[in-house]
Amino acid sequence: MRAAAVSRVASGPRLTAKLRAEIHESAVHFIAERYELTIEQRSTLAATPIRWRRGRGASAFYQRQAHGFDRPHILLRVAPGASAHWHTYRRARARYSTPPGGIELDTRILAIAVLIHELTHAIQHGTCGHLRRTFSEVETTENEIEFIRQQAPDAFAKLIPVVRRTRKKVRGVPPPPSGLAALRAIVLRAAGTLAGLIQPRKAEAIVQRSSRRQTRSPKPTGN
Repeated sequence: MRAAAVSRVASGPRLTAKLRAEIHESAVHFIAERYELTIEQRSTLAATPIRWRRGRGASAFYQRQAHGFDRPHILLRVAPGASAHWHTYRRARARYSTPPGGIELDTRILAIAVLIHELTHAIQHGTCGHLRRTFSEVETTENEIEFIRQQAPDAFAKLIPVVRRTRKKVRGVPPPPSGLAALRAIVLRAAGTLAGLIQPRKAEAIVQRSSRRQTRSPKPTGN
């Protein structure tokens, strides 16, 4: 689901059948090229029902029957003003994100980007005969960003990089030793203590006597 925050600006173009056709054709063309859809798959994707609404709010892709539709369909809200602010999900794997205040886009360009987002969900759920893909808001965000890069390079230049945060691993307290390990540690400590108490007696130094005859100093003589 995508929400587009709209600024209070001058009234935009009327949501005529011509404008709806331009938005729809541009979004389907981008998705068909992006996923290399066959002609039949493209026609099936293009036939996905769309509920067009003019005003603020979120757009969405519905997998089940709802709102009078008996199959998957899309709710697309088109901003009422001539321009509106584009906001993307902040995903590290998508590498880029819109700044906190969003990026101002022409209403038509923004509507195409949002419809590309919802058609990507349709692709993920295999609604056009394409193989099902893993549901991911990263993929939808990447497709939006790529479309803006191609069609609105000035807006693309205002995107900010998203850096993946690395969390330091916290070492936990080691588990207490088992009974056998504790007993082994006690025995080793006792053996170490005992080895310190029982020290081998040092061998006495043997003084070798000289074979040379010793001569005593003469006694002093009296006067």
